[in-house]
Amino acid sequence: MESGRRRSRSASLRLYLLLGVYLLVVTFPFYYMGLTSLRTQRDVYNRDAMLTPANLTLANYQNVLANSRMTTWLTNSVIVALSSTSISVIIGILAGYSLARLRFLGSQTMARSVLFMYLLPSSLLFIPMFLVISNLGLTNTLWALIISYQTFNVPFCTWLLLGYFRTMPVELEDAALIDGCTRMGVLRRIVLPLAAPGIITAFIFGFTNSWNEFLFAAVMAQRTELRTIPIGLYTFQVGDVLLWGQLMAAALIATVPVVILFMFVQRYVVQGLTVGAVKG
Repeated sequence: MESGRRRSRSASLRLYLLLGVYLLVVTFPFYYMGLTSLRTQRDVYNRDAMLTPANLTLANYQNVLANSRMTTWLTNSVIVALSSTSISVIIGILAGYSLARLRFLGSQTMARSVLFMYLLPSSLLFIPMFLVISNLGLTNTLWALIISYQTFNVPFCTWLLLGYFRTMPVELEDAALIDGCTRMGVLRRIVLPLAAPGIITAFIFGFTNSWNEFLFAAVMAQRTELRTIPIGLYTFQVGDVLLWGQLMAAALIATVPVVILFMFVQRYVVQGLTVGAVKG
């Protein structure tokens, strides 16, 4: 018994050491970003104190907030990300549920095509999408980004929710249909509450994709007041000089909304809410 306990402690020690190394690798980039954001341009290139906190200052944050349009970039990103993701999740719910529960000609082919569209690089859709936006007269508007982001958010949300709906017990829906509930009533009253974790997960990933998108934002909304966070960060490169301190400060500020979103919804992103819903 004593030897078994020793082996157990040894296995736990190895596991904690492995997790410690993994945690160090994951958190080091954020540590270095935070350290760089608190240094002057000269101290950034100081090899003697590259990893140790020394001569720290908040001047970079002051410059970013006072001398750039950081608040405008954040506002634009929030509007575009929330709007595009909300539309994508609504479309994804309807499309995913239809493909998971309804049987019609070509449903399986359509489900596979959703995966194909998700795997298709968005850069291939850039030129045709730009032509569509131009013909609609929406260039240099936030609507151009909201509509363009559907090209990668809708396939992703549809495919994720399609798989989630397929794992849900169909008996609950059949019972509601027998009791006289309509298909949309089943979706609203039974499916959506049970699928909340999947919906929230789809929203989080769709929001993150929209928040970090660069290509469409760089071309379809070129006016300064319409820039989003990724385009705004690019302005901290002046010629061939990178303002590392201000760039890292702006990048950390840009992560705040996403971190807040994760803090509020992380407890809902769980699996197994439907386990035990059906007896037998």
